[in-house]
Amino acid sequence: MSDTQNFRQRKSQWSEAKHDHLTPQFILAKKRYNQEPHTPAEIAWFIEQFTQGHVKDYQMTAWLMAICLNGMNGVETAALCDAMVDSGEVMDWSSCTSICKNVNNLHKCDKHSTGGVGDKVSLILAPLVASFDLVVPMMAGRGLGHTGGTIDKLESIPGYRTQYTSEEFAKLLLSSTGGSDDRRLNAAIVSPSKAMVPADKRMYALRDVTSTVSCLPLQISSIMSKKIAERPDSLVLDVKFGLGSFNKNVEESLQLASGMIETGELCGINTAALVTRMDSPLGYAVGNWLEVKECIEIMSSREAALSELSADLVNITVVLAGQMLVQGGKASNLRDGVAKAKENLLNGNAWNKFREMVSAQGGDVDTIDFPEQYSKAKFSAEVKSSQTGYLISVNALEVGLVGVNIGAGRKSVDESVDARAGIVFHKRPGMYVVEGETVATVYTERDDQLANAVERILYSCTFSIDQIELPPLITNFVTKEGVEDFDQSIFVE
Repeated sequence: MSDTQNFRQRKSQWSEAKHDHLTPQFILAKKRYNQEPHTPAEIAWFIEQFTQGHVKDYQMTAWLMAICLNGMNGVETAALCDAMVDSGEVMDWSSCTSICKNVNNLHKCDKHSTGGVGDKVSLILAPLVASFDLVVPMMAGRGLGHTGGTIDKLESIPGYRTQYTSEEFAKLLLSSTGGSDDRRLNAAIVSPSKAMVPADKRMYALRDVTSTVSCLPLQISSIMSKKIAERPDSLVLDVKFGLGSFNKNVEESLQLASGMIETGELCGINTAALVTRMDSPLGYAVGNWLEVKECIEIMSSREAALSELSADLVNITVVLAGQMLVQGGKASNLRDGVAKAKENLLNGNAWNKFREMVSAQGGDVDTIDFPEQYSKAKFSAEVKSSQTGYLISVNALEVGLVGVNIGAGRKSVDESVDARAGIVFHKRPGMYVVEGETVATVYTERDDQLANAVERILYSCTFSIDQIELPPLITNFVTKEGVEDFDQSIFVE
């Protein structure tokens, strides 16, 4: 019997067990004082009671702190994730048989990134993978702090709708695109339904004010609950490390990746991860519409897709897509998947699917067909190199923080963002720069922030007289079988 089958069988037994002996005090004492692992039944009961209001916020806070102090094993973490999923609405694919009779036989796949600066991968990845007739139910978030959000980026397209119920979302994905071939849409990117994983929303608010956000089992269960609520068949994780990531070193990211894979597999999801570097921004654009525009150029122009300016973005996107194709049965191995993904990116299939997705979600297709007509920010200034040499790095964290100050990001969840604000880099790490040459351009509506932004962007750049080999973007490939070094030869044609 597999671990997943065993987990599900035990879950059935737990749900039928009597819980008369359980109290919040019992749960707290077991983890805080006895330092014993919880049974999944105890975790399910506690989360259910919290969702119903019988467990109070101060009791939940004490339990979260006890977890931070004494940890959770893999089964406990998976059980917590599962209980959080069960606290709300989940995707019910079987309800869509009237639209698609074989819906239960369609492979549904998704990707999650732990976040970074300039990380616009999802905008290309979802339509790219969907162009292979795989269903990509992607739920994404908004930006906060130095990291951007996929939903903010897509909402820079006039009319683009991101709020759907889970039933509406499923029907949207399975809807016909029209036209002579009458294909399914297969790809949509939306905000999570407010009815999904309500326990996580309340628990995260408590974690945020009690310094328990970084606790590993709580991170894992929070991230994975939102993905598992989509009920995908497979999931690929992009777990980042570096200056612009929440995890600063590769060891932390490997630990997070392994934990999320264990939870995904126990919950019945085929899960794998790439560990990727986030020291410099991904791609040449940082800022909501500016990042959408870069993705449009990559998908609609072979020249842009092969450009050195966006090489890191394209490389990580086709590798993630390649792994999704392997898990979805469309490629025999990762190398084959990468080759197929790159072909569909260059031949226009991803671009056609992106246009279908934008149209289906109410977005103005003329805006993406003619991106140069999008209005620019009122103020702009060039960042000029102070020396001649090779640009070897751009501090992603500093760039992200500048983005917040000029209006491209937000410091608190209730702030709005300026779609037009951001930074466009004309030089990327590895390129040769002459003193006085323009490295980047800053765009903003905040004239009072412009000079400081230019100074900080230049300060974020590191130059070298000698050419230096850049470290690999993707360092590791992780599955339930273990960790291995990523095969860099995949990028060599």
